[in-house]
Amino acid sequence: MVNMVNLSLKIHPQVLFCYNANHVDLTVRAENKAGETCWMEADVHVPEMLSVSPTSKIDKGRVRMGILGKKEFIEKSVKVYANMYTQPQIYRVNVIIYAYDKDGVISKRIEKSIDVRCELKKAEVL
Repeated sequence: MVNMVNLSLKIHPQVLFCYNANHVDLTVRAENKAGETCWMEADVHVPEMLSVSPTSKIDKGRVRMGILGKKEFIEKSVKVYANMYTQPQIYRVNVIIYAYDKDGVISKRIEKSIDVRCELKKAEVL
């Protein structure tokens, strides 16, 4: 059984721009601090005005993190897209990570959220 699985999230760049097609990278970091080797996957859920696809409205994606041995970690990046209808506000993105044991049974489930700040792009000054 997987006992010590950690999940951490970070966004780069720190701001998403509204009313404009652009994206931020959401980095999902999974750690297997102790226990047996496990397979990990992550579900990423974005709110209505964001997407995990640059060309269509998709509010959920799954990331195959991979196999992690004892005391190993892995990071995967997911792009979160804004579009011409995305309004300036704070959007909450939810991530759920699943750790599967050697029998393919979910032995650990961790849910974490991160806020994505969306604001107006400032005019360039010469």
